[in-house]
Amino acid sequence: MSGIGVVVALPREIPAGFLNLSYRRRVATHPYPIYRSETMPHVIVQAGMGRTRAAAAARVLVRCCSPVGLVSFGFAGGLAPGLARGTIVIGTEVVCEDRVGQWPMADGDLVEQFHAAAVAEELPTQQGKLVTSHHIVADSAAKADLWEKSGACAVDMETLGIVEAADEASLPWVAVRAIVDSASDTLPSACLRTLRANGQVAMGRLLWMICRSPPMLRHLVRLADNTALARRHLSHVFERWAKSRVVPGPQTLRISLL
Repeated sequence: MSGIGVVVALPREIPAGFLNLSYRRRVATHPYPIYRSETMPHVIVQAGMGRTRAAAAARVLVRCCSPVGLVSFGFAGGLAPGLARGTIVIGTEVVCEDRVGQWPMADGDLVEQFHAAAVAEELPTQQGKLVTSHHIVADSAAKADLWEKSGACAVDMETLGIVEAADEASLPWVAVRAIVDSASDTLPSACLRTLRANGQVAMGRLLWMICRSPPMLRHLVRLADNTALARRHLSHVFERWAKSRVVPGPQTLRISLL
């Protein structure tokens, strides 16, 4: 295997091309499903939520598939004012919310490649620092506080774990994240409780919540719309990158999709 390893937290973060390919298949029997395509050398692991699960899944990917680099891929919350929903954030560095530890910068070539793919797709994009949080940062006050303390433009829960695994394996990394909720948005706490740690939605809990509080359905619809927008943008960027760029690594491989 000579492609990139992509780590996502949620099933909805898997690029559309991987879900729709008729030849996709799981390639391992462990807690983290790994998907690969017979038309591309890249692999995807769905880790679930949080830094610990992301690091463990990335290590499995490194061990099983020997990727030439790792991509932290998926959704993020906006911290910088004015960062609109759907914006593609290319992470150039990552910090922890408690600012403990120092981590290598993202690979410059990968940063430029994914940035160029976003620009080619005419999508809003920004390069900058990401912060990995231990929990979902849901309200605007908490986002403003984290922005001031970290200097990061966006927040997620997984990138730092993926960077840990990349650093251990001496692999280049980059984060490609799409904003779902802006700095001024507040995510209803009840909605967040429907997500399990593995990234799956607890449908029974979701239906119970809607029955108990029907107005919550409006928030869920808006969140679903924002998520769909972010996923479309992520998929377009990944497809553009995979078709046109060179994967860095010990043995350079030119990607060609037929």
